[in-house]
Amino acid sequence: MREFVRPAAFDVVLSLYTSFGYFEDAADNKKVLVNVAHSLKPEGRFVLQLMGKEVLARIFQARNWREQDGTYFLQERTLSDNWGRMQNRWILIRDGTVQETNVSHWIYSAAELASLLTSSGFARVDIYGDLEGASYDQAARQLVAVARI
Repeated sequence: MREFVRPAAFDVVLSLYTSFGYFEDAADNKKVLVNVAHSLKPEGRFVLQLMGKEVLARIFQARNWREQDGTYFLQERTLSDNWGRMQNRWILIRDGTVQETNVSHWIYSAAELASLLTSSGFARVDIYGDLEGASYDQAARQLVAVARI
């Protein structure tokens, strides 16, 4: 995704379930957005769904866990870079076996994401609180940006 470009080939590009922002270098995230912008047809749209910084500030838990059918899921989160990144430690315990995964990603406010999208070549960015088009306000469950060429 840092290298793939197919000029004016797509009507829509989707990035759902916080699948954006996992590169260590923020410049790589921007490169992806520039590539998406160049790959969209005129009037094309990019739909980007993630957990916005504003939503995270409201619901943030440093640790939580749940059990389902004897399998335990433990999650630990830390914030860094002035609320710019989140480190996640996920632990799965099943049948006495422990599996651990660590992943880090950038987190964006609505204003930060809109600015990043426009500086990457998008002419218009609309922000919503869910995929149904709710307002991005204090009750928003997620951050959805619809960017247009």
